[in-house]
Amino acid sequence: MSSELADKPLVVGSHTLKSRLITGTGKYATLELMQQCLAASASDVVTVAVRRERLVDASGRNILDFIDLSRITILPNTAGCFNVEDAVRVARLGREILRGLENPGADWVKLEVLADTRTL
Repeated sequence: MSSELADKPLVVGSHTLKSRLITGTGKYATLELMQQCLAASASDVVTVAVRRERLVDASGRNILDFIDLSRITILPNTAGCFNVEDAVRVARLGREILRGLENPGADWVKLEVLADTRTL
């Protein structure tokens, strides 16, 4: 990618993103590590698996408290769904959660429908 393109904002519909990097919230050892990585990446968008993500951990901490919602758009995804019905239900759930947070990602979805757990 040319530096000219890399420096140009990415426009998706009515959204203008400074970064073209989309990060995720899964597989971090701790919520603090995830928070540090999101800050270091300067990503404007982070994916959250609505079905699989535990919004509250064993200590009662909410993953959303570790995401800078004033800066980051959450892209809800349907990871863990094995059929259309589940994917649509989870996408709608993600939309409602983000509408409640007034997060611009409420109108977005990263659609994932799996064939089996082996090829996840």
